[in-house]
Amino acid sequence: MASLRLENDRGRKGYRLQFRDAEKRNRTIWLGDVPEWRAQEVKDHVEHLLDQVKKKRPPEMATADWLSGIDDDLRNKLARCGLCESVAKRVAKVLTLEKWIDEYIGERQDVKASTKESFTKAKANLLTFFGRKKLLRDITPAEAKRWRVWLKTKGNRRDKNRKWMAEDTVRRRTATAKQFFLEAVERGYMPADPFAKLPSSIQGNAKRQHFVPAPVIESCMAHCPDSEWRTILALARYGGLRCPSELVALRWSDVDLPAGRMTIHASKTEHHAAGGVRVCPIFPELRPYLEAAWDAAPDDGSAEFVVTRYRQSTQNLRSTFLLILKRAGITPWPKLFQNLRASRETELLARYPAKDVVSWIGNSVPVAMKSYAMATDEAFQAASDPKGQTVAAAPLVSDPEPETDDLGCNRGCTGGCISGLFGTIGGLGDSAGNEKNTAKSGVFIVQDSKGNHYLMGNTELESVTSTMSTWRSNQLS
Repeated sequence: MASLRLENDRGRKGYRLQFRDAEKRNRTIWLGDVPEWRAQEVKDHVEHLLDQVKKKRPPEMATADWLSGIDDDLRNKLARCGLCESVAKRVAKVLTLEKWIDEYIGERQDVKASTKESFTKAKANLLTFFGRKKLLRDITPAEAKRWRVWLKTKGNRRDKNRKWMAEDTVRRRTATAKQFFLEAVERGYMPADPFAKLPSSIQGNAKRQHFVPAPVIESCMAHCPDSEWRTILALARYGGLRCPSELVALRWSDVDLPAGRMTIHASKTEHHAAGGVRVCPIFPELRPYLEAAWDAAPDDGSAEFVVTRYRQSTQNLRSTFLLILKRAGITPWPKLFQNLRASRETELLARYPAKDVVSWIGNSVPVAMKSYAMATDEAFQAASDPKGQTVAAAPLVSDPEPETDDLGCNRGCTGGCISGLFGTIGGLGDSAGNEKNTAKSGVFIVQDSKGNHYLMGNTELESVTSTMSTWRSNQLS
């Protein structure tokens, strides 16, 4: 039987219900500061539930009606004692897939409209396969696997010429489905996520990568309908801007032509620590087009944005670009604008440090290597040129000093050479070659007469050979 006790402990006043459950464990439920008749009502119904649980019977009508009218907090307390179902389990009994996804999307007021559009696409795929009346809790891992196979082979509803869906698109939809079901698990609507083991990380499709040479874009420039389209193509190919989001957001106040820099606002990464704001150089190939656009802008300073005519969300830049390519007699590449951005980053990665390049383009080194950087024919030809030189042998003590190019970059050092312009490594002072200052790390930086620096010692890359050690001693003596 249950018992009630009125407590008044340091200002906390209310009723506490105590009883022993069907497994003879002591249980207690804090009812709080409620009227005595309310506390007695709870006690009577709890005693009935205890009796019915022992008999493995459902509660009678009066107690069942009472359970349906109590608040969620009290019901969950009774559920933890094994007297009824929790609120989540009760909801899960009648919660359909469509109702749950609608509830989830409606609650996500923290995401952008584009993200909600992705949610809606994944919802359509799920409902098409499972049906609108499918109970959420009835979806199994086996059914989730069948859904993914269907999505891959028959899930394309946009393209009439093919039913199959690209692998990366399938993975994105699967990742969104995981979001829906993981939240349902956390709320107790289902025991586990049936989509948890399905692959969803984006791999990148090498077949859709395409390097667009600069002469191809220059050919397109001659067939653009106006100067703004030339600016759009220049910003996409020579500036590496995302199209259309970063193009339409670029203001003249963000462009500093004398300083050779522009500030880019990326809505895609505005949730990152930097707020989606980055500073990018105005590259030499891009400058003439920005200068021409500035000269064409009104003299009264009324032009706020660099691109003014093609700013509507309904504007289809792809269709116009395809028409430009047709006029120029050029076969369209797989991803019209993204391939332009990737081509720019590929060029930059061949000339500048990767850390600098990704800060200009607005991604990360892993993303750049996975989805942007491409192998080029020019690099292959240069590497296979019999008159060229890629990796040379380390100089011996008796050898003359290694040749350098006109930039002062060492062409004859391996296993620790830091190639680059003179003065790249700054702030060395007397520490260069000073064993006292570098003994803790076991790494030595030495400099030759032409300003080339060499990293030697325990670099954790490769042990220093006796030849290199002897050469270092000669340089330090």
